[in-house]
Amino acid sequence: MWIGGVSQHWLTEAAPQPDESWLAALFLTLAGLIVLVSTRVWSEQALLLGIALLGFFAEVAGVHFGFPFGDYRYTDALGPDLLGVPVVMTFAWMTLAAYVKQALLRLKLSAWVEVVIGALWMTAFDLLIDPLAANELGYWRWVEAGPYYGVPIINFVGWFVVSLLVFVILRRKFKPSRVTRLVGLSLILFFTLIALAYGKFGVALVGGGLCIIHLVISVAHRLIIPKDRLA
Repeated sequence: MWIGGVSQHWLTEAAPQPDESWLAALFLTLAGLIVLVSTRVWSEQALLLGIALLGFFAEVAGVHFGFPFGDYRYTDALGPDLLGVPVVMTFAWMTLAAYVKQALLRLKLSAWVEVVIGALWMTAFDLLIDPLAANELGYWRWVEAGPYYGVPIINFVGWFVVSLLVFVILRRKFKPSRVTRLVGLSLILFFTLIALAYGKFGVALVGGGLCIIHLVISVAHRLIIPKDRLA
């Protein structure tokens, strides 16, 4: 599905129409289920499901009240909706937050530093995803265009604020999950390649930066000698 989704945008001249994009919902659902199944501690699964609900209701508030992300409306591209928000958005929030949490585990930061960096990292994700999702991919539409590829600045402020709450909830230590990290990386690569396909090089640069961060953290983690081996 990953290869087919990327190829669809590289090999066709026009972006897929909303009624042709139902695979996006299936793709996000599978990504979320993989993350959930690979999280083998029930208390961690419960926290991730809580994040899924938090993200969903933040989206409901955004669609109906224009807060905290701005004024936008979803199309039919992401499948069945509840209260005006595609149900699959629960998996999207959960998957991104789980990936960032797993990446931050390797940095061994203090709890509150991790909260702030996690929120900034999630906002960087939105810098990559939103210009494509609201334009070529047609997942949603902004009522009033903003300065960043049509995305209003308030959207990123809202993402940062909601993400702060997300990582306050996720302050506890999680068990490492290589699968979750790989799923998150696949999403970064997915949107980065689509950005390149449509000539959005500034957006692709954000994706490339996120890939580099992932690589640097992974390499640094492998080079660090565990303390129990220093004896």
